[in-house]
Amino acid sequence: MEQRTLRVYGFLMNDSGQVLIAVERYKGIPMVKFPGGGVDWGEGHKDALIREFKEELDLTIKVKKNIYFNDFAQESAIDSKFQVQSFFYIVEPQGPLNFNTYSSIEFPEKDVERFVWCNIEELDDDMFTFLIEKKAAIAFKKYKKS
Repeated sequence: MEQRTLRVYGFLMNDSGQVLIAVERYKGIPMVKFPGGGVDWGEGHKDALIREFKEELDLTIKVKKNIYFNDFAQESAIDSKFQVQSFFYIVEPQGPLNFNTYSSIEFPEKDVERFVWCNIEELDDDMFTFLIEKKAAIAFKKYKKS
């Protein structure tokens, strides 16, 4: 049976004009993406994104504008039974950014997630693992230039 999965991600910026990216190994698969995750049953996009940031970063956020969503079919790299649709939002922190970050993109050995601040001018679609995130990075850079 074919199934769909909804995902939500946030573009979080710091006072230095950098955007947060996530470097993760999930089920053994290394990936670079933006912070966020799956929308649970009965949950809206904003509530899911708020929950994901709280779980991953212990950070309360305000969800602002939707910048990108994939309007093309994309099979999940994790489970081919699923088609993925992802929505990317500008998010604003509602408190201090007191979480651990790393200085470079290095994949963890185990299934964990790390976070790296990236200068927007250095943000490159080639740094992301999946097509949806590549296109979202391009959309974010265009948004920041306008």
